[in-house]
Amino acid sequence: MFVSGCGATTARHSSAAGHAAETPQARAIPYQLYTHCGIEWARIKGTFWRARHPLSDGGGNPPAGWGNPFEPGTLTFTNAKTARFTSAAGTVIFDWTDGARPPFLCA
Repeated sequence: MFVSGCGATTARHSSAAGHAAETPQARAIPYQLYTHCGIEWARIKGTFWRARHPLSDGGGNPPAGWGNPFEPGTLTFTNAKTARFTSAAGTVIFDWTDGARPPFLCA
C-alpha cells in the first residue's frame, strides 16, 4: 500500500523490495507506484518511504504525464535508506521512515 499527496494511497510492490535493515540491492526491480493523489509516499516492505521532492499537479493528482492511479516503473535501492523509482514519466527519490501506518488517507 502507498500513500500519496492527498492521503493514503496503495501501490503494488515486489517482494524483492528492500528494507532499511536489509542490504541495499543495486538491481532495478519492477514496481507499480500508486500516484492517484500525487506522489509523496510509497509503501515498501511494510513501511512508508517519503519522497524527497513530492510531485503533484497542485490539485492532489499526479503531475501531467504520470499514470493514474499507478505508474509502472522500477525501484532501485541506492543504500539501506534510499530508493529510486524510475519510469518513463520521471524519477522520484524516496527516503525510509519507520512509519508502518499511512500518514494520511486519500479521498
